[in-house]
Amino acid sequence: MGMEKVLQSIKKAEQAAETTLSDAQSESSRILSDARRDAADMVSKAAEDAQATIKSTLDAAREAAMKNVTKVQKEGSKSVEAVQSDAAKNQDAAVSLIVERLLNQ
Repeated sequence: MGMEKVLQSIKKAEQAAETTLSDAQSESSRILSDARRDAADMVSKAAEDAQATIKSTLDAAREAAMKNVTKVQKEGSKSVEAVQSDAAKNQDAAVSLIVERLLNQ
């Protein structure tokens, strides 16, 4: 009978070891699944953050570009006005010069 108890004890220990191994494998699978889900969530969040950063950077660049466009337009308008003003001032003298040259031919 002593040998039978030892065999039963070994059998119970093997069953307990199998149960522990099965539980460990299940836990390992759960941990791996959770890690994959968390990694996918992190990638998704990083992509969203990157898109937000890109949008913000593009918006800032557009705003800066529009400020430059407005500045250049104002400077261009001032230059055009100056040329028109100079042309208007010189128009009478130019007409007189042309008439004089035509008459002296």
